[in-house]
Amino acid sequence: MDASLNGHISGMQRVVGAVWYNGTDAIKQGEAVCYDIANGTATAVSGRRHNQVVRPTAATANAFAGVSERSYPAQANGQFIEINMPGSKGVMVALGADTVINTGILTFQAGGGTGAGRFVKAGYVGRGSIIPRQTVTAVLEASMTGAWSLATDGKTLTVVATAGLAAGDTVVLLGGEIEDGGASVVPGKYTISSVTNGTVMVLTASAISGTALLAVLCTGYAYTGNPVCQADLLDGEESGGVEFISPPNAGLVGLSYMTSGISYVCGGLTLAADVDVTFAQGTVFGQRKGFLALGTMTTNDVTVDLVTNGFTMTGGALAEINAIDAALDGAHLVFNGVWRCVNLAGAAAEA
Repeated sequence: MDASLNGHISGMQRVVGAVWYNGTDAIKQGEAVCYDIANGTATAVSGRRHNQVVRPTAATANAFAGVSERSYPAQANGQFIEINMPGSKGVMVALGADTVINTGILTFQAGGGTGAGRFVKAGYVGRGSIIPRQTVTAVLEASMTGAWSLATDGKTLTVVATAGLAAGDTVVLLGGEIEDGGASVVPGKYTISSVTNGTVMVLTASAISGTALLAVLCTGYAYTGNPVCQADLLDGEESGGVEFISPPNAGLVGLSYMTSGISYVCGGLTLAADVDVTFAQGTVFGQRKGFLALGTMTTNDVTVDLVTNGFTMTGGALAEINAIDAALDGAHLVFNGVWRCVNLAGAAAEA
């Protein structure tokens, strides 16, 4: 409650919670956290599953708790934090995208290491999504199509433009290439060490796992400070969050995915073979799942192969969604005993 003289004008409507953050890293104002629902022994009652929180992961994305009311420094053993819970109005959320007042929604990122918890792309309506109530230019540089390039040293990053960025600012890598030899972009937050010129910067730590044979393409965004915006936290059913998945160059059967919410597929890649999501049956009626490509995949594409045939939009048998190989190609499905495709995006096709 704002008890100041103008509190009735400037105050926000908050649904407040006090929880224990199990992470040891710093958490910024407005970053999302989820309940630690796997805490303890599964057969035993544990209140910790409802009063302890973690950065969002694929495993916790359906247990959105809220957003941090303020920034907290890193603590080696975790710490109590104050959060704003679903239903709060006018509270601050941490951004990974620009906003326009009262326009659209943004949803928290699940997975992606230390990048998890910021509001980057639109997911489904519900707990974990927000309506922006402020226009904010949050991102100084971004490529959602896989146009950035990370040199073999893992630190030298070539982007579209470095204007406005400086040492100490933050780069968030959402995903990128996985080379045939296994070298890959490691998603997460990275600090800029120096800016070389108008398109090149150097990170303080390597963002590549393994030994890269060539520069790897990647998807991400960059900002200064901790950009936030005033927003309403939606309530209702769980949105499931959004995640970013990276197809390996060699192709793959069984690409990992989050069971609910929206999986954004990083692009800008040349695939030697198809990358298949082995799409299992849902677990609850009404479960929602989406797959959307961010950039182009050449030579081959991403497919969603249903373990059990579902229904097409017109009621026919559905075995797979294919031809996901360009920006905004994809599909949305709803589970009611079997999956049914309810929307196709771009050139994606039912088969």
